[in-house]
Amino acid sequence: MTKLLNVLIVLLAALLVFVILYPQIQQNRPIDLKFACDSSATSLPILVGIDESLFVKNRINPTLVFYSDPDQAIADLFAGKMDVGVFPWSTVLKHAIARGETLQVFMNEDFKQSLPVDAIVAPLKSPVKTAGDIRGRRFIYPPQIRDYIPVMLTNLGLRAEDVKLAEVPFSSLTQELADGNCDAAWLIEPLLCPLDTTQYRIVQYSALTRFVAQPFPGAAIGFAPSFVQSYRQGPKRLKIATDAAMAMIEAKADVAKQILAKRFPYCLQSCGFCRLPEIQRNTEINKPAVAALASRLKLAGVLPEEINTQRVFPDPQIFTR
Repeated sequence: MTKLLNVLIVLLAALLVFVILYPQIQQNRPIDLKFACDSSATSLPILVGIDESLFVKNRINPTLVFYSDPDQAIADLFAGKMDVGVFPWSTVLKHAIARGETLQVFMNEDFKQSLPVDAIVAPLKSPVKTAGDIRGRRFIYPPQIRDYIPVMLTNLGLRAEDVKLAEVPFSSLTQELADGNCDAAWLIEPLLCPLDTTQYRIVQYSALTRFVAQPFPGAAIGFAPSFVQSYRQGPKRLKIATDAAMAMIEAKADVAKQILAKRFPYCLQSCGFCRLPEIQRNTEINKPAVAALASRLKLAGVLPEEINTQRVFPDPQIFTR
């Protein structure tokens, strides 16, 4: 009887230890995350995090999924097909108004006029020599810029019907230029760094900051609110990894650019000249600039109503749990 009692005590003690430790074991297990990105330089923090094993070091197993259409990417994120994503701010704001689903943004990428990440370019033979010359011409742009076209046209005194507008997948823009299928194109890095200036002219550097907003919030990196419930320590691990990626981009820009070049070999020989956005951590995000952009988009009719942009910024405490 005493022996049986001792066995029961040992079993109960083992069960108690298991009950106490199991939640901690579960919390410390690696998590599988899918990252929605595009082919522009704004995906660099995610690419560096993967290439330098920064996510793996923080117990995140990343899977990278490239999207051409940012609207589809954010829809898939809120449908649970993606966990984290890099999106144009206009996409984030439109989705919040249309669907009531607010991305929780923990990192921002600003485009600066002094360090042009984008530009309007044209073949040397094109009649487009200034931005206003796109009137009556075929003008192509990637999906990432679609929501900013109305703002630019308004600033140029043009209407949509004044220009032959065409949205082209990011990866096809330079081929369209080379084939002579357009009079001008709006490009974002890393499409600019390999541009042959003996064949093309820069019509307007930093067109987004010139015609849309200065400074221009170029991209938001974030997750759905449900992410916090699904992965209690997910935001903390994610922030540590992406902060480390940001630090590396700042300290070793040349190495970071080569990581970009590995993903997009068309700029392999010239990616050292690539211009990168200014990356801002959650506590450094220029929130007034985001609010100003939302107001511009409302005036241009891109957003149907005003939006309180403070909704998109999560409580900083979720990154410390």
